[in-house]
Amino acid sequence: MIIAVLCRNFVRAAGALLLAATVGTAAYAQGGPIKIGLLVPLTGPLATPGIDMVDGFKLFWEQVNHQAAGRKVEYVIADTTCNPDQAITQARRLVHQEKVHLMIGPLCGHEGPAVAQVSKETGVPLVMDTAGADNVTKWDRTPTVVRTAVSASQIGHPFGDYLYKELGARNVTFIGQDYTWGHEVTLGAVETYKQAGGKVAKIIWNPIGTKDYGPTVASITPESDAVVAVVVGADRVRLFEAWFSFGMDKKYKIYGAYWMHQDVLPQMDDRAIGMIGNSLHYAAGLDTPENKAFVDAFAKKHKRLPSWFSESAYTASLWTRTAIEQIKGNVEDRTAFLAAMRGATVKAPRGTLKLDDYDNPIQNVYITRIQKIKHPVVGEVLTNVPFKTYENVSQFWTWTPEEFLKRGPYKR
Repeated sequence: MIIAVLCRNFVRAAGALLLAATVGTAAYAQGGPIKIGLLVPLTGPLATPGIDMVDGFKLFWEQVNHQAAGRKVEYVIADTTCNPDQAITQARRLVHQEKVHLMIGPLCGHEGPAVAQVSKETGVPLVMDTAGADNVTKWDRTPTVVRTAVSASQIGHPFGDYLYKELGARNVTFIGQDYTWGHEVTLGAVETYKQAGGKVAKIIWNPIGTKDYGPTVASITPESDAVVAVVVGADRVRLFEAWFSFGMDKKYKIYGAYWMHQDVLPQMDDRAIGMIGNSLHYAAGLDTPENKAFVDAFAKKHKRLPSWFSESAYTASLWTRTAIEQIKGNVEDRTAFLAAMRGATVKAPRGTLKLDDYDNPIQNVYITRIQKIKHPVVGEVLTNVPFKTYENVSQFWTWTPEEFLKRGPYKR
């Protein structure tokens, strides 16, 4: 019943919004350049991942000579600073002043719903990447929004299962980042861990930009047999340094559910080798022909390995171009473009992808370990290498959509 009502409401909203979108297409000159707006944080606490997104995005369009279905592709990059208010302002600028045909982004989870609102207001399609707020593809869907990255709890659920069943943890302290993405990754892991029989000793929440992680590691419950980290931005290095500086490595085992990404590993050192770095839908160390080609091309151009942010923006562009080719370049027909996005199957560096009925990818999730490898371009480098794969993971995990939606969002 819940799903039936949601779907009926969604279809009604879709009809209204897409009618408005179609009416508005006269403002764009069909046959001219296709204009894409990319929303990323270029300044602020998540600037490093933002730059990685830009580099992955640009790499893809360079590889296809900035063309799609015979039309030139241009782009405008807007700095959101990882702030929802700034993200709305920049999205509206892209639509109203830059006259973009579609938007890709934003990066931060709490920016996602904000930019989705602009898409809803204007009818301009949003290919959401990498923002992972669960709400966007569950309880508060927008007909003009599809997500090509991941729903936050989608990577948390497998890790909670792995934590109990294979790592054998029974009493865990979780360190989570105190914002939308951090809540949903952490609490997704907590949910499946508790369902398996695990006990949560404590959850320690830290705001983005926490300067000192000494008090955090000092407050870990002494009886904990493991610690799980979900941290973003510059906090990743600060937690890493505090962990070893305060001798926590001699007291506890720590695992990264979302921690040691490729963009931050150059700021870490060999102490990370052997540690579990992430539960994630992409890792640079993934051994497939598609990923090897992507990693080598990225490394050749940027002299570093790509993070999941780079791959995600690359794949969002691949998915977008696939849809544009399908509709023979007619991006002015927003209804057709969104239908093509929803119907496409994409062979990305991270694997084969297709959207579920709620506009979120079904995809593998990889548990990774930090290893030092010798890459032919960048030499010796730390990277994430998958050693456990959860195949075809749904954003609803093993629950039915109806069961998951009835429970409501994860909230701290």
